[in-house]
Amino acid sequence: MRRTKKSRLFGTDGIRGRVGDFPLDDESLLKLGRAMGERLKDCRILFGRDTRNSGEKIMERMAAGISNRAKVFDCGVLPTPGLSFMTGRSNFDYGVMVTASHNPYYDNGIKIFNGNGEKIAPEFEMDIENIFFSINNAGKDENSRVQPHIVKIRDKDRYRDFLIEEASHLKGEKGKAIIDCAHGAVHEIAPAVFQETGFETEIINAAPDGKNINRDSGSTNPEKLGEEVIARGADIAAAFDGDGDRVIFADQNGNILDGDHSLYIISRHLLETDQAFNKIVVGTIMGNLGLEKALSRMGITYIRTPVGDYNVYREMQRRDALIGGEQSGHTILRRLQRTGDGILTAIYFLKALAYFDLKPVDLFKQLPLFPQVTKNIDIRKKKDINTWDALKRMMEDFTGKHAGNSRIIIRYSGTEPKIRLMIESGEESIIHENIEKFENLIKSEIGG
Repeated sequence: MRRTKKSRLFGTDGIRGRVGDFPLDDESLLKLGRAMGERLKDCRILFGRDTRNSGEKIMERMAAGISNRAKVFDCGVLPTPGLSFMTGRSNFDYGVMVTASHNPYYDNGIKIFNGNGEKIAPEFEMDIENIFFSINNAGKDENSRVQPHIVKIRDKDRYRDFLIEEASHLKGEKGKAIIDCAHGAVHEIAPAVFQETGFETEIINAAPDGKNINRDSGSTNPEKLGEEVIARGADIAAAFDGDGDRVIFADQNGNILDGDHSLYIISRHLLETDQAFNKIVVGTIMGNLGLEKALSRMGITYIRTPVGDYNVYREMQRRDALIGGEQSGHTILRRLQRTGDGILTAIYFLKALAYFDLKPVDLFKQLPLFPQVTKNIDIRKKKDINTWDALKRMMEDFTGKHAGNSRIIIRYSGTEPKIRLMIESGEESIIHENIEKFENLIKSEIGG
């Protein structure tokens, strides 16, 4: 369900911002903890975080706000899907992940999970937000002086062992794999998992220092991944983002295989091996037309939702779909996890390739994706796209000329002050003829 009113705290994937600025300044974090404590009274709340140097302080400030309203536990550095897994399978009522995912280290954020390991609903977010804005002078009340009682949870083996068990079928596989940990939350668990497979694994970018998370590494730097796999003579490379809920791949020639490739090959594997697969795959409006057409040829229906893995997951629940995800690399295998899990996705990606006796380079050739160009444009303000007459006329003209083989999507980022412009077409000339016109209009009216 979508929000009924504009949010001031929560975006498309929890809370996110620059550390020290609203809502990640000290007073706001204390107020957020108080709001959560009021909403989640008498609960057990498990905190986790990625490798940013601000993560522990944010947790402690929120815990001071929660005070004695709920019990706070800390499992330290753990991937987001690991926190979801532990919350859903242990005796915790809620989980809080302190992370800004793929953003630079100076950003951070907060994702909240319910006792089933699912991201909380928008209505729940609004409850917390309403309490938050009803609190005054949080930094001056008694909670600002509280030394929070936080119970340290050291045992992360349950999530690691779950992944190792899922990867056990890969013990007989051969080849060289590069594992890029993005100096992030998977830097301990990913090496442990992949070194249990048959692959010769080479681990890179697994030395976090609090500030190097995602820097020139990980799933948001695909050109680096392509260079690494070629330079190291590997058969495949897998790159995670800072909190480990997404993964992308590169084949031996440096070609990038994104979340659409994962959805395609894993769905094809489910079609042949799993009678419970109901031939439905859930993606988003950003999913490639090439993927949709390839799935259709196999008799699989591709359902699109708004951007955000929460939207994908809820639609998967509604349609009883086993698999869904985003082009960016979030893939949800719903019977095993309730959020995107980069390591789990990589395991099933490799299982599917092995089943069909394919190399990653074969998959790249088998799934011809339509060319897409995306522009992330800085903005100084937001303008309602639905009532933006000049933009609407330009979009209607584009659709009238190129419908069927081309798409244009313009949307605001839920995590950054940007507007995202994407044009996709079977003919690259159509993209190049139009992308600059749209970019110039947007920059002239709201550009930052």
